[in-house]
Amino acid sequence: MKQNIPAYFLLINTVLLFCLCMEIVKIRWQFSQEYENNAYLRVANNKLTEINFNLKTEYYHLSSPAKVERHAKEILKMVEIAKAINLNYEK
Repeated sequence: MKQNIPAYFLLINTVLLFCLCMEIVKIRWQFSQEYENNAYLRVANNKLTEINFNLKTEYYHLSSPAKVERHAKEILKMVEIAKAINLNYEK
């Protein structure tokens, strides 16, 4: 029995070392996955920022007073009043 104690101790240490190594491999894999996710999120954030800028620019362009006035003149056939006309109704 006393002869097997170092062998058991060596076996327990080997199993413990193997478990620790596997845990280190798992953690390093998780870190690499998180770095990839972070890089993907940065690219997606840059794309969304660019799309947001384009949408804001389009919104300001479409709601500008000159655009609204041109739309009123060309499509709605509205004309600008050049001078005021006074009509006097006689009784």
